[in-house]
Amino acid sequence: MSQVKSLINYTIDNNLKLAEAGKTPIAVGIEAAAGIGKTSILEQIAQERNMNFVKISLHEMEEAGDLIGYPMTEYECQILQRQKVENGEFKVVVLPKTVWINAKQLEEGPGVNMKFKQTGKTRMSYAKPAWVPEYNENGTLVVLDDYVRANPQLLQACMELILTQRYGPSWRFPDKTTICLTNNPDDGTNNVNSLDEAQRTRFMNFELTYDLNSWMTWAEKNNIDGRCINFVASYSDELFNADDEGNRICNPRSFVMFANMISGIKDWDDADSLSFINTIARGCFKDNGRFSQMFTNFLRNKMHLLIQPKKMLLGDWSEVKNTLDQVLYDSTGQYRPDIASLLERRFVSYVDAWLDSPDKTPIEKVKKRIIDFLDVDQNGGRRFFTKDQFYHMIKTITSEHKRQTGQLLYEPKIAKIIS
Repeated sequence: MSQVKSLINYTIDNNLKLAEAGKTPIAVGIEAAAGIGKTSILEQIAQERNMNFVKISLHEMEEAGDLIGYPMTEYECQILQRQKVENGEFKVVVLPKTVWINAKQLEEGPGVNMKFKQTGKTRMSYAKPAWVPEYNENGTLVVLDDYVRANPQLLQACMELILTQRYGPSWRFPDKTTICLTNNPDDGTNNVNSLDEAQRTRFMNFELTYDLNSWMTWAEKNNIDGRCINFVASYSDELFNADDEGNRICNPRSFVMFANMISGIKDWDDADSLSFINTIARGCFKDNGRFSQMFTNFLRNKMHLLIQPKKMLLGDWSEVKNTLDQVLYDSTGQYRPDIASLLERRFVSYVDAWLDSPDKTPIEKVKKRIIDFLDVDQNGGRRFFTKDQFYHMIKTITSEHKRQTGQLLYEPKIAKIIS
């Protein structure tokens, strides 16, 4: 996801330079399985850049007119302008360029001291659709969603839009527009159209794959129930990857729907609550048998009760320390690397999401809490995270937010981990 985000941002910036040089901006396609978040990440980019965001759901359109506008007759006209000359009198001047206007514009006229005069030539044109946005100084991001699910007539109509950002002589997108397409792969598991060479070579196409770390950061930003994030972190492969027969329990989108449905259930350990959760799961997922078994194991291992990352970062250290000591070691004193890995991922994802949010806690709190984690092991206590986990924690936080977190690397204890 982070690579795609960088790619789209670069494409938008580069398209501005191409347009200034008189060249046509380049369209980008993102191809991925359903539910990964293709459209969401594009909308997020538009919001961050204060751009117009226009999503066209092509699979919902039945007629080409809904996309390109409906035909109308246009008339070629000269513009006659009444101009004042030196002696105070007026004369009528014919402006050098003719214009093409529709019947309504012809009826309304060009304004004071001007009039249209038809040349006798007509042509068929298309009215600019209502969905085409007005100019925005920060640019416009047009998303042709589910492009390969559109009917063939619409695909043909899109070809010129994608390549030239205009539909013949009728209308064009505003300046500073970038076009993105979202697609599902043509791999036999999706009901999509195959694209020929003429269509495929009109845009760059990149394959996007699911990434757990990116999803967890997105989930933190969007306030997904922390218990559900723990569940995905524990069973990501089993939930989202297909089995040998090509079947999978769910995709990230359907899981979020499920997570939002059960977020209002406070006590998951209650037998009636668990039964109700399994009922909800049957309405969301294909294979409730496998899911039910995983969810039961998840509850049995108390993974839903783990400390949440917000408390790990901002909570009272003595309380956080005692809690971590209890959950990272079992009753026999054995270290739980599986729980340590999950908590480290949750902490990194939360910090990553929090650094992107408008309401930021000072970065000093992040540095202080990482040092707190490090000091436990260095002062003879039972370690919370392994060296590899500390390396991943610090490397991820500092690489994703260099400007905000650069000072972390000046702390000797933290710098030592990276070196």
